[in-house]
Amino acid sequence: MNNTLLLGAALLSGISATAQTYISAAPEGGFDLNGGKEYVVLYAPQPVLTAMGERLISNNNLDQDQVDNYLEYWVTDWDAKALTLYNVPASEGELNSFGDSEFVNATPLYEWGTGVFMSKAKAYDLSKVTDKHHLHIGLRDFGSSPSKYQFSVGSQKTIKTNGFQIMAGIDLGQASGDYVGIGQLPGGNDGKWYYIDVPVADLIDENGDFGFTYDFSAPITDGAFTFSFNSPLCSTAKTSGPAPGETVYSYEITKLGSALSLDHIFFYVPETDGVDNVAAEAEEEITGIYDLTGRAVANPGKGIYIVTTNLGARKVRF
Repeated sequence: MNNTLLLGAALLSGISATAQTYISAAPEGGFDLNGGKEYVVLYAPQPVLTAMGERLISNNNLDQDQVDNYLEYWVTDWDAKALTLYNVPASEGELNSFGDSEFVNATPLYEWGTGVFMSKAKAYDLSKVTDKHHLHIGLRDFGSSPSKYQFSVGSQKTIKTNGFQIMAGIDLGQASGDYVGIGQLPGGNDGKWYYIDVPVADLIDENGDFGFTYDFSAPITDGAFTFSFNSPLCSTAKTSGPAPGETVYSYEITKLGSALSLDHIFFYVPETDGVDNVAAEAEEEITGIYDLTGRAVANPGKGIYIVTTNLGARKVRF
């Protein structure tokens, strides 16, 4: 009996350590697009979309002409000309995680600074997202002070009951208001690119750290994705204008505070999943399959199991 209890504790400990890989360093050259399929894109640079080819099944990319959709930076409620976030111009030579130049830089001018991917002439279509997909976000912290980042996916009208609200910069499973932590950025504000990769199956697992629910079958006609800062160090700036034809002030950052870059937000299905995916990794051998209580399972059915290998333990959806 004692051995069984110790085994269960060891497995749970292994899961906790493995789960921190929800955030990991971006590989050289960026995400391996050949390793995924059934891409549902909210934002990605054009070369990335081109490389996805026929594996791109729903393209909701940000429209540079702002006809179909646009990136809205909230304004203050006391002065509609004052932005809460500012899109910091990229420095010469800065590149995204794929080695290209396209990405979004944002710094908060007020603590609740928020950016929203807003629908305009075309509704967002996330209906092809399934439990087999992974949510993937490329980000970096290039600010003068590390921060915590809040991300939500789903219609903002119903986001509290229908969608995902996650936070990078706090421990896995830790709650902060409506958001749930996915772990820390390993390098903090080191200016390097990191990837968030969370299986949808984990996000909706009622026995896991999140317990979210989602139904993306209906078109999303408001904001489909938001990003914001939690208790950041706000930047200071000089304001002028608005310039002719503009509705908000022009800004010149005088002291950079917290700052975030994003270079893609999409869903994808790994080319292999389940036990096949565990066994396919380099020199990794399955040593056992267990249910969530730590009991060995010889013939697993549908559900979430603990798979142990010579490299560690992880939760796998069958």
